Amino acid sequence: MKRLALVIVFVIALVFGLCSGIPLSYAMRNAGLVQQGIGWQQARGTIWDGQITGLSYRGKAAGAVDINSSPLSLFRGGIASDVHWIGQAGRARLQMIVSLSRVNISGLSADVDISRFDGIHNELRRIGGALKISNATLRFDYAGRCIQASGTAQLDLVRRLGAQYGRDWPMLSGTPACVDDAIQIPLAGDGANGERFEVTLRTLPDGRTGMDVHVEGLDAQATAALATVGFTKSGNGYTLRQEAALAEEKN
Repeated sequence: MKRLALVIVFVIALVFGLCSGIPLSYAMRNAGLVQQGIGWQQARGTIWDGQITGLSYRGKAAGAVDINSSPLSLFRGGIASDVHWIGQAGRARLQMIVSLSRVNISGLSADVDISRFDGIHNELRRIGGALKISNATLRFDYAGRCIQASGTAQLDLVRRLGAQYGRDWPMLSGTPACVDDAIQIPLAGDGANGERFEVTLRTLPDGRTGMDVHVEGLDAQATAALATVGFTKSGNGYTLRQEAALAEEKN
């Protein structure tokens, strides 16, 4: 039994040694990422400890990623990695476990400039906004469908928008959710004078992003100002809906 145990340890060490030397660039070239619209300028290191720079998605710059993975996680049925992303749109840290059936993301924290999203109305893009995500968890099935989401999110878009019109409007907060197999972040907040603001950031199955903004209880002057931006009457308030058009995407 002792000899068998030594053989097993040797085999495991040999497998780890072989796997640890696989270049990250080789793994990415053979993973079908290009067919999914993912590109990169350089991939350095190995599959367990590497860095990807010049990352892009469907022709759009996406920044750089550092990946540090644990070979021991293979014994738990997946590959566990610490991921650090940084780009023009912001930065994020997360832990990710990839198995044959699921992708689990936990401990996600991110600060993102929403003006970098495609599906943002031009006027709101000009105003800009910081989206902060904390302690988020996301789970996807083998087909990439969102099956579970949690965490906290904050957005200062409405506060910035209010400052344009001399109004003290609130910071919005919410929780990521899975809706129709995709990620959505519904955020809401109430103003001091009875205003109600709702913003929903959403992803689409084809990789595009979109945003819905709904406001209620605004005074006549603020309502008129938002109408010039493109808000239209909807129920008890006004709504602005925008999403990236397919024509905006580059192949």
